[in-house]
This record gives sequence, structure tokens and C-alpha cells, in this order.
Amino acid sequence: MLAEVRERLNEPKFLTLIRSWVTAPVLTGAGLVIKQKGIPQGAVVSPILANVYLDDLDEQLTQLGLKVVRFADDFLVMARTERRVLQAKQEVADLLRAMKLELHPEKTQVTNFDRGFRFLGHAFAGTVVVQIKKSAQTQNLTRVKDDGLRLIHADPAIRPTQMQVALVEALRVAQTPIPPPLFVVLGYRVRDQGAVSIASDETTWKIDMATLYLVQQGTVMSREQECFVVQPPKEPKLEIPIRECDRVLVFGNIQLTTAVISTCLELKIPVVFLTQLGEYKGHLWSAESANLTLETAQFERQKDQAFRLAIAKSIVQGKLWNSKQGLLRLNRKRQFSEVSTAIARLDELREAVGRLDDLASIDQVRGYEGAGAAQYFSALSKLIVNPGFTFTERNFHPPKDPMNALLSFGYTLLLNNVFSLLLAEGLNPYLGNLHGMERQRADLAFDLMEEFRSPIVDTLVMKLVNQKILSPTDFTYPKAGGGIYLENAARRTFLKHFEARICETVSHPDVQTSVSYRRVIQLQVKRYVKALLGSSGYEAFRRVI
Repeated sequence: MLAEVRERLNEPKFLTLIRSWVTAPVLTGAGLVIKQKGIPQGAVVSPILANVYLDDLDEQLTQLGLKVVRFADDFLVMARTERRVLQAKQEVADLLRAMKLELHPEKTQVTNFDRGFRFLGHAFAGTVVVQIKKSAQTQNLTRVKDDGLRLIHADPAIRPTQMQVALVEALRVAQTPIPPPLFVVLGYRVRDQGAVSIASDETTWKIDMATLYLVQQGTVMSREQECFVVQPPKEPKLEIPIRECDRVLVFGNIQLTTAVISTCLELKIPVVFLTQLGEYKGHLWSAESANLTLETAQFERQKDQAFRLAIAKSIVQGKLWNSKQGLLRLNRKRQFSEVSTAIARLDELREAVGRLDDLASIDQVRGYEGAGAAQYFSALSKLIVNPGFTFTERNFHPPKDPMNALLSFGYTLLLNNVFSLLLAEGLNPYLGNLHGMERQRADLAFDLMEEFRSPIVDTLVMKLVNQKILSPTDFTYPKAGGGIYLENAARRTFLKHFEARICETVSHPDVQTSVSYRRVIQLQVKRYVKALLGSSGYEAFRRVI
């Protein structure tokens, strides 16, 4: 029977399958359990009887053109497309119902070889097939490092299990890193692909939200009267009042009609285009919206090294302060000595930046920023309590592990929020101070997002990881260049929580009442405008625990 499953590994069209156990009222688990009146509860009948009892099921499924592999009541149903296998799932349920049986709702799974699954004591993931031998330590899983291969499991143990050893050996032979889908072998569940309610995305809209996230591939956005109409494929359309939309983020294959584009240009609604994975592509913005007075001042300030140095110093001091505050908050209960050391070092670096004189260079300021980032991320890694995630270094372009994938995606969202607020204020987002003009990118947006990385993105990522809102199965198999990214369903979950985070309220010295982080970013943009025009110096936002 295993040979039949192995054969499917060489038939790429047979991608989707149902892994299922039959249960109640007569069958459960891997054998028959009698639950009729007068028979002791839980009496078990041998798998041989299950084979005989389900012979008719095999025959009927074969007649329907499905591929079936079964041992007792543990079976696989395979089809060429996911659509066909979903139809097959209903057909299996109907056939079993006629036999007074039903599919176990929790153990029936629609999956494929790329995601991975377990069947008859073997783990299947991609082209890797590993025999699983049960032992007393199977549930006490640990982390193994060997020749660059890494397995992450649910609970720490003293020594590697037989399953771990087998997995590492199989991966070494295959000369491939562990794919995130293989985590299902270790007991992690795959996220449901259903819709996720995001505060301001393509499925749900709330009046107090300002950003429209378009993420569902194939969606079309049009205009009807005073509303934007979002039409996802095969789902009800959604009407959004135009007056409530401050910015639009478009992920991947989304179509905007000419009427929508014209409306956004006319009303100065920024539209930012990103790849499906969240990488910036470009933006839509009317040239008439530029403030020539501000842009002229920006170009003049590019020649003013004292101004640029002062802005860079303030931004880096604010970033180091907020990084320290983030670590203090996360370490409040744990009191790790390594984190306390990093906190003290961040304070030293911040004070050192403040002591730089007017003859210092911006490169020196960047050096302190880099040293602070190294201290910060090293300490942040100590504060991850979810054993499914590790963090050894910050990498990007592309991110090569789940933690870096989350940080990169969060920073992209933050950058585009800052970007759109700069445009709304009439600033040129490409004329920065801390970040130079070595290449064509939105350097001013990168400048002003620095002080918000820790309070908004890093805090959110640590929450999603440590509270197990996201799991290792939420990430793709390594793509070109080894890049790992969030899967579609998990990306929506991240967007939902990001929107909630950026809408959380905090205090800001320029206003009397608490305001959202998005409003705080806007207030910082206004502070920068005042500094640009010479009416005051720039003071970075400082988070209060």
C-alpha cells in the first residue's frame, strides 16, 4: 500500500488527497468500535473485519474514477485536482452515511504532498518519505542541529528521537533544507484556507479604518456612485464609502478599473502596488498633489549637512530608545541577564549618539544604529518562547526563515503607511537624511519609519509568535534564493493583527488625548515639516512602557 502512495510522488498531477479515519457511530480510530446497546462500551473488532466491511466503499470509489489506498479504516483518496478531491470528500461522506458511518470531522484532512502528511507509520513531504517509529520520547521533541540542517519541534527533550534522526538523514540524502510544510509531521496543523476578517481589507470594512488591503487574487475593484465596489472571485461584493478610504494597498493580481484610478488621483488617495508576497512595486499618485514649497525646501536641505546630521541623530536616538523600551517590556517577567545587558548597551549607544558634535558624519550615526540593531535582535531572539520559531540573525532580500519573513512583511506594511502619509503632507518621500540617495528608493519614508519598527512591527511579531497565533506551517517552502514567506491565509491573519496594532492608541506630547499609532506617524511627519521649514528641531517619537 505504501508503494501506491510512493508512486504518486512521481505523478505530479496527483497532488491532492483526503486523509481520513472513519468513526461514530460504529467506527473510530484505526479499528471498529462497537457502540450498540448491550455490548460493552469501547469493545474493539479487528482491522480484518474493517477491511471486509469497507470493501464496498473501495469498489464504489474506484467506479467514480478515484484512486484509493486503504488499510482497515485508515485510507487515502486521491484525485488530479483540489476541486475534484473536495467533490470526492462529499461523495465519500454520502457513501459512508449509507453504511451508517461518518467521517471524523477533526481527522479528515484535505492536503497534498508539498504540505506533507502521515499515513501508515510514514511521513510524506514533497519527495521525502520517512518511517516514523513510535517511542516513549516521540511526544518530547527537541531541536537538532547537524550539518546546517535544523528541525524545530514542540517540546524540549534530552536527546533526539528516532523520528528526528530519520528526518535529518532523509533530508541530508535529499540535500535539501527542512521545508516548513514538514512541520505537519511533528504535530503542527495547517491553517484553514477560509476567509479571515481583517478590519479594513477586501472582506470586512469598518468606518473607523483608513487603509484598504486588497489581497485576494483575481479581485476587481470598481466604482458605483460614491462607493468603491470590491468583487472577489466567487464571493459577494463589498461596497466601501469612498470618503472613508485614505489609502489602498494592492497585493498581486488585483484589477482596478479606470474609474477607480481616476477617483484616487482626483481625491489624492495613494494606491501602493506590491507583489503577492508584499514586496514594493510602485505607487499611484497625482503630480498635482505635490507641495512645491516643501519639495523645494527638501532639495535645499539636501545640501545642508548640519540639518541632515541633526535629523539623523534624532531618528537614531528615538529608534534606540524605542528598541530599549520594547526589550524592557518583553523582559519584565523573564528578567534574562543577556537582555538586561543589551538594554544597558542600547542606552550607552543612544547617549553616544547624543554626544556627537557637529563635525560628525552621518556614517558615524549609521554605525551606532547598526551596533544597536545587533544588540537588539540578539536580545529579541532570547525572548521567543514558542519552540516552533528561532531567530539567529536579521536577513532579508529574501528573508530566509519564518521570523525574518514576519519582520520583513511587517516593515513593508509600516513603510507603505509612512509613505502614504508623506505623500498626503506634500513631501517627496525619496529625499531622506539618515538614509542617503545611493539608490532610488523612498529614503525619507525609511527615515521616519525607524522609530516605529519596535513599537509597531516587532511588538506585533513577538505577540503573533509567542501566543502561537502563527505556526511554522504558515510559511512557504523556500523559493528562489532561499526566500520563505507567509502563506496566503496566514498573510490575511497578519494583516488583521497589523491593522489592529497600528490602530492601538498611545500618548503623544503634541496632542492632549491618546491617538492611534497611525495618527502618531502623521504627527511625526508634521514635526518633520516644521523642522524642514526651520521653525523647530525634529524630535523623534519615544515610546512609554
